[in-house]
Amino acid sequence: MDKKSAATRRLSPEARKAQILKTARRILSQSGLNGFSLEAVAREAGVAATLPRYYFGSTDDLLRAATQDIMGEVEKVLLGNGSKEPMRNRFSSYLQIMKDAPWGHEVWMRASELHADLDSLVQSSRRHMVESMYGRPWSELDLLERLDGRGRIGYIEAVVSQWIEQGMGDVELVADILTGAAHLLDKRRDQTAGPADR
Repeated sequence: MDKKSAATRRLSPEARKAQILKTARRILSQSGLNGFSLEAVAREAGVAATLPRYYFGSTDDLLRAATQDIMGEVEKVLLGNGSKEPMRNRFSSYLQIMKDAPWGHEVWMRASELHADLDSLVQSSRRHMVESMYGRPWSELDLLERLDGRGRIGYIEAVVSQWIEQGMGDVELVADILTGAAHLLDKRRDQTAGPADR
């Protein structure tokens, strides 16, 4: 069965929506944000031009869905979801996701200029990561904990941005750099915390 007939065969609505989302992520990985449109997704998926709009509404809505999809992967890898996976391995897996889909980092970094919904999504994910670092809800974190968490995320964002700009070379080296920095920050935080904070 060729690509066109495989794409156009009768699928359940859930399967068709998943196919369109997967195609959207593939186009974003290949062409970035500039090559992304509902029409490009329909063409690549081999479906009627109206189907992406039917399932997702607009280009912005499809981009938001693709972003939510990749952010779910990133959070699962970075936060470990209860696993005892070493931090270095989590960073390595995260970097591999970014290597396969650098558009995800671009959306993460440019969310505020792209769309308010994307910005809200990214801000929520940043807060969730900080909450996970401290094991408490954002509302229970003091100012220094919030700043520490946001600073750590900012450091990761800067390192990954530079790595992408430099051509996404050695994943393992960058994972080592991120892990080393995280350990240093943990040590420094532990040294500066007062007895009541420990």
